[in-house]
Amino acid sequence: MKHAVSLAVASLCLSAVVGFAVPRPAQAVTCANGVYRAGCAGPNGAAVVHKAPAPPKTVHCVNGVYRAGCAGPNGAAAVRKYP
Repeated sequence: MKHAVSLAVASLCLSAVVGFAVPRPAQAVTCANGVYRAGCAGPNGAAVVHKAPAPPKTVHCVNGVYRAGCAGPNGAAAVRKYP
């Protein structure tokens, strides 16, 4: 009886070690965000997305009673009007 119990415990320990030692497939996913395209690559393949071009830069100009000037993406320039 003592021999059977130790044999059962040893077989359980061996099965636990074998269960943890079996290699499993990697499930890693890597993503990148570049200037022209972005995408991800994983174990089942890759997906790439082409980015849309940037919207055109706009400049707004006004001519007021006291000031005139333009404001754009790089800042603003104003000119004072003296009466």
